[in-house]
Amino acid sequence: MNHRAKRMAVFKKHSERGISLIELMIAMLVLSVGLGALTTLFVASIATDNRNSKDTSATLLAQKVIEELSAQSTNSTVAVTLTDCAGNAWVIPSTQGAAAPAGQGAPLATTAGSPYYGGIDFNQPIGAVPAGFGMRYVDCNQNGGQTTYDVRWNVMTVSANSTRLITASARQLTTTGNGGLYFAIPVTLRTVGGS
Repeated sequence: MNHRAKRMAVFKKHSERGISLIELMIAMLVLSVGLGALTTLFVASIATDNRNSKDTSATLLAQKVIEELSAQSTNSTVAVTLTDCAGNAWVIPSTQGAAAPAGQGAPLATTAGSPYYGGIDFNQPIGAVPAGFGMRYVDCNQNGGQTTYDVRWNVMTVSANSTRLITASARQLTTTGNGGLYFAIPVTLRTVGGS
């Protein structure tokens, strides 16, 4: 047997040994670190999905208020009533609004350093909002959980021909059941309406 054949026989003999216990433990450690990272990723994804769902609901509530106000004639005296899943009836009155810069309704944030600048001032307590310009809307999910939203709006007269700037903001307050509260800035929507 030549030298090369001897080397091949030794190599073949050593290659059939399998893996050692240390190699197996290192592989298990690498696998567990990878699975731990994936678990963290899945938990963060679920939390983000939940927060996005709540932001979408807040956007839809602000949009609903804006649509109801902009659909009303400024000369109308008929109010619109929204009923949430808890049975609370919230009245959105017809309004012509008030002159700039304050408008009528929930106070606007006019300080440039405010995190709510240009929108509804949520630093003001709900008691500072005149009746008919704010609500604590309760939204229910299929599993019995409830989410409460603080929804506020302001109507500002823009011109003498009844053109109005309507600003509506909504933010999540509390959640019971599925999904907790994660920080989310209020959703603010604006439109110009008139009759």
